Amino acid sequence: MKYWFVRSPYKHRKWADVLMFGVFNLYGIRNYASKKNISRMGKGDPAIWYSSRAGKMVFGIMQVKDKAFPDKTSDNGWLAIDFIPKKSLVVPVPLTNIRDNDVLSHSNIIKQKRMSVVEIAKDEYDEIIKIGDNIKT
Repeated sequence: MKYWFVRSPYKHRKWADVLMFGVFNLYGIRNYASKKNISRMGKGDPAIWYSSRAGKMVFGIMQVKDKAFPDKTSDNGWLAIDFIPKKSLVVPVPLTNIRDNDVLSHSNIIKQKRMSVVEIAKDEYDEIIKIGDNIKT
């Protein structure tokens, strides 16, 4: 199982929309590294949903619905993938909290900030959920 951080590039799609429709379709990604990561996603892999448009925050948790498929917006071999929303975080996690967190500050989330899809470690995934669910240790 792999863990993913997915940046939603869509201006008019909010986490509430993902919850309402019951699926998040990621398409139109034109970055080769992100394409490679999309191709590596497996059914059931957990993913963090981050909006770069709505306050630069993590809002929820998703799960890969099935393997990637050809992106209908392109004829050049690009990929799309569907996710199922699983849960909203109690409080959204701002990018500044991720940057300032000892566990997350050196992760691919920060290092590869322009990529739509990056693999993250399980401890990074768990840390984001801990922050978002306001769990004190």
